[in-house]
Parts: sequence; structure tokens; C-alpha cells
Amino acid sequence: MKKKFNLYCGLLIAAIVFGIGLTMVQTGYQMYSGGKTGWELAKHDKEMGVKRDPFWALNMVSGMVPVEMMRKNPLEMTGDSIVNEKTGEKMPLQTVVGIVWTKDAGNRMYILSGIGQIGWVFIIIFWVAFIKLIIAVNKGRIFEKSMETQLAWGGWAVFGMYVLGWVTELTNHILNMQTFEFAEYDQVITQFPDTALLYSAFGMLLMGQIFKIGRQMKEEQELTI
Repeated sequence: MKKKFNLYCGLLIAAIVFGIGLTMVQTGYQMYSGGKTGWELAKHDKEMGVKRDPFWALNMVSGMVPVEMMRKNPLEMTGDSIVNEKTGEKMPLQTVVGIVWTKDAGNRMYILSGIGQIGWVFIIIFWVAFIKLIIAVNKGRIFEKSMETQLAWGGWAVFGMYVLGWVTELTNHILNMQTFEFAEYDQVITQFPDTALLYSAFGMLLMGQIFKIGRQMKEEQELTI
């Protein structure tokens, strides 16, 4: 039984690592592409004798703002376009999610980064609870209060991640509404936190209550005997 439990725990860890790995690969590729472009631009500036502010790239990144929008008239496909290089056709384009550069970004990136740091706290709490849970099961301490505690900590940590996802999304949306008003687009929320986090959170909390009921039944049986 313990072998199967450890197998499932290993598969869960592998799935989490795989998801994190995909994100890291994507981020690494973006960093590589950005670094390569920056190197080529710096080389070109040197050849042309162009001098830039040493912090121009950092200032540009701090002015990047993610926006989510829908056209006021979704059937009107005019204004925006993109070229299909395979056919040379200029095709109408409807933007849903994009990034704009603005000088009015303010402290947006610092605010969102601060929220992200809180997210790391929830991640650490979850991993500590999860590791303690594995250790407890392997030591046979299943119907003990510590098992319920670790499931509760893990469940509330995952729930915190879900709520923090909404905080990030709503904060960015409110700041966008205060900063922008686009002629042909309405600003909407299209990116939602993964509901799998919500299911996992309540699932862990439910498991904690099941173990609590099991522990209480075990204690009552021992008293009866």
C-alpha cells in the first residue's frame, strides 16, 4: 500500500516539475531571444555611433503592460491586420490579449511583483505540508491529528494561490481601466486562474475532514474496547 502511495506521490511531483519545467523553458527562450536581439542592437548602435541610456531596456520592460480586450463590434474585422508570409495575404486581426508600452505604467510592475512574492509563500507552505504528509504516511502515522493539519495547511495554501491569481488579474484590470481607454475595444477579463487549484484545495480540505472522522471513530472504538 505504501509503495502505491509513494508511486502516486512521485507521479504528482513529476507532474508539478513538468509544468514548472515547461514554464522555465518558455521563459528561458524568451530571455534568450530578448538577449540576442539586445546584443545585435547594441552591436548595431556601436557601429553607427548611437548612444543610448544604459537603462533604456529596463525602462522599456517596466513600461510593458498586459491588456485584455474585445472589439466593441466583434463582427467588424478592420483596423488591425497581420501578414501571412506563406501566402503574402494581409489578414484581418482581432486582438484579445496583448502588451502595450506606456510611460504611465507607474508602480504597476512593483505591485504585481509584490503579489507574486506572496504567491511563493503559499507554494513553500504547500510543499512543506506535502513533504510532511508523505513522511507521516510512510511512518504509519495516518490516523493522527498531524495528518489532518498537513492536509489543512496544504489545502489552504492551494486556495491562497487561487485567490492570489484573482488578486493579480483584478489588480492589473483595474489599473488598466484607470490608465487606458481604447477607441475600438472594451477592456475585459479573459484570463482566469486555473480552477484545478480550487478543486485541489477543497479536495485536500475534504480529505482532512475524512481523516479526522476516521481518527475519531478509531478513538471511540478503542475506548469501547
